[in-house]
Amino acid sequence: MAGTKAFNDVVAARTRAAQQILNTPDLLARFEVLGGLAADLQTIAQVGLAAEALNHAQAEAKTSGKSATLEVLQAFEALQLEYSLVLGIARAIRGDLVTEKEPEQVIGRLTDIIKNEAQLTVSIEDGVDGTKVHKVKRKASQEAMRAEIEKDVTALADFTEIAARLRARRCDRARLEGMKRNAQALYGKLGVRVSTKGQAKSSTAQEIEMVTAQRFRWGSVYRLLAALARQDERVRSLLKDASR
Repeated sequence: MAGTKAFNDVVAARTRAAQQILNTPDLLARFEVLGGLAADLQTIAQVGLAAEALNHAQAEAKTSGKSATLEVLQAFEALQLEYSLVLGIARAIRGDLVTEKEPEQVIGRLTDIIKNEAQLTVSIEDGVDGTKVHKVKRKASQEAMRAEIEKDVTALADFTEIAARLRARRCDRARLEGMKRNAQALYGKLGVRVSTKGQAKSSTAQEIEMVTAQRFRWGSVYRLLAALARQDERVRSLLKDASR
């Protein structure tokens, strides 16, 4: 456990030991007689406390990240459900357009929206018989899907040629604009999630730096602390948990 880079019981024990010696005049005096400095102990205590605070900050950031992730999933699920319904309406309208022999450019424009091409990626893989097979896969990225939904509902809202048909199927401009706002709000939630994850990583890096600094200073003065422990039972008890 002593070799870990994260805050743990050993780091806390070293912090307590340094603080206790600093706060006990006779122990501090004897430590200085042995060649130690109060500054040595202050460094051990300060970086230990900093490591503990950063560890707590990291845990809080992870918790916030989980909350942000849950919020994203709930909002994303609701948006996807609404999007699926709207695309179903768009497909029904396309069927009407084809049946009624409406202009090809109108049908083509609606077809392009329904295709949802931005979600797709094409890869070439080996088939079971050794031949090359083109496989089409949907992107897993939530942001790619969110962006596609925003683009599609914006296109439908601006599609004046089918506006009456959309209204007839209870998909008016207000509904589409609401979906657009929800998609944009989801983008912000995705940003929060990335930010909280970044915050957790930053806290972790700083925590490791503080633990490393404490380990270095502790190792530098350990012989002096061990010598003091041989003189005083109180220090022996303190060093018991703060193993080297």
